[in-house]
Amino acid sequence: MSAAPTPHASASARASQPPTGAATPAPPPAAPATPAIPPPSTFDVLPDLHRVLARLLETSAQPPAATPSPSQPSADGPLEIQHVATAANDVRLKMQKARRAVLALPDVDRTCEDQDDEIADLEARIARLKASLRELARPVEEPADEDQSMTG
Repeated sequence: MSAAPTPHASASARASQPPTGAATPAPPPAAPATPAIPPPSTFDVLPDLHRVLARLLETSAQPPAATPSPSQPSADGPLEIQHVATAANDVRLKMQKARRAVLALPDVDRTCEDQDDEIADLEARIARLKASLRELARPVEEPADEDQSMTG
């Protein structure tokens, strides 16, 4: 039987010995700090818009119907001009969803100047790190001492 690690135990000891009390469920993983990038289909409104316009053009190419049009048009048939707003509502909602998704992304409110400043800072940091690496890669010069033996 192993004892529970003390708070003063080394990190390896705490990690290698599981607690011996009642089993407690692991906490759920923390949510990512930044929201996930939405799928590309969120921003693809052109096929939907094309479908609405094609239905509208299909209607104008047909002769006027002798029967009155229904109050609710079909989703894929010809589209009367009075029903365009209703049919375009799905496209409008999809565009609003895409706008909300973009606004939820991090740093959307940053200006180009802010981004240019950060890029300049990062490039300067890269240059310093490369210089440090070149310094570390340079061979160590041996001292010019003739007697390097440890005899005494």
